[in-house]
Amino acid sequence: MKIRLKLLVIVLLLFFFGCSKDNGNRPLKGSWQYFNSKNGLINNNVRCISNSNGETWIGTEFGLSLYDGAKFINYNTSQGLIHHQVNGLVQKENGNLWIGTPYGLSLFAGNQFFNFNGADGLGYDFVYGVSLDQQQNLWVATGKGVSFYDGADWVVYQKDQGNSLVYNIVRDVVVDDENYKWFGTEFGISKYRDGNWKTYLAELPLADFVLDLFVDDKDNIWVGTLAGVSMIKDDQVIDYSMADGLIYDRVDAVAQDKDGVMWFATQYGVSAFDGTKWENFTEDNGLTETWVTSISVDESGKIWFGTKTKGIAVYTKPATQ
Repeated sequence: MKIRLKLLVIVLLLFFFGCSKDNGNRPLKGSWQYFNSKNGLINNNVRCISNSNGETWIGTEFGLSLYDGAKFINYNTSQGLIHHQVNGLVQKENGNLWIGTPYGLSLFAGNQFFNFNGADGLGYDFVYGVSLDQQQNLWVATGKGVSFYDGADWVVYQKDQGNSLVYNIVRDVVVDDENYKWFGTEFGISKYRDGNWKTYLAELPLADFVLDLFVDDKDNIWVGTLAGVSMIKDDQVIDYSMADGLIYDRVDAVAQDKDGVMWFATQYGVSAFDGTKWENFTEDNGLTETWVTSISVDESGKIWFGTKTKGIAVYTKPATQ
């Protein structure tokens, strides 16, 4: 009887450890912190995050939140925001915040909102993304081209106006270290500076339907698309997809952490790429949800992941990794 009992225990131990030995998603080193509507976030559907000037701004489907390190301060249309859905955020050096929505722009300055739409000179009210150039002028990606605002006047760039914008549905805009403006569209990429245009068309494997643009610390352009992610370096393009280690091919957001590691947000989790190896995050190793919509890195190095329905997960990497 004792021998049979010992054998049963051994079989159960072997079964338990054999089944749980390694599923490819063991908990990673580091720590996690979570924010959602239960602890102050205005809404759990996060669309964009901006970390700058020591502040964290979160744009959601139903309003805007500022996290001051201890609590959330929330804003919505009742406080003057032009629309509740926030698609893009960028903060000026003076602390003023530009907010892109499907119904125009808001500028949050001096604790009040100033709103802009087509009647004020914006080329189209549906704003996908916003960015600032080296002179702190505003560039706006819209559903009908790109709008530029220098604080006084608006200039609109559209394909059908004779310039070299490749396509009018512009999903994102970034400005690189040489003050080139990059416009990611649903049919390729355009680069612009001082009246000169260059286009990267869909003959480049992943340059077709652009969802997100990011400039890394070496001035390379990273392009999140429906078919993977591309890096444009000195006009040479390197493509990455699931075949290389990316967790999923649709890449909605790109960021870089303080160690130079690139992060890619998808509907099936997050991938980290250090230039050699890939590491993937899912609900099994820290995320609250696999559908990640946005990524931002704060000044302390913490990585903020916005999700589709479960708020924000913040990852603090270990001192050495």
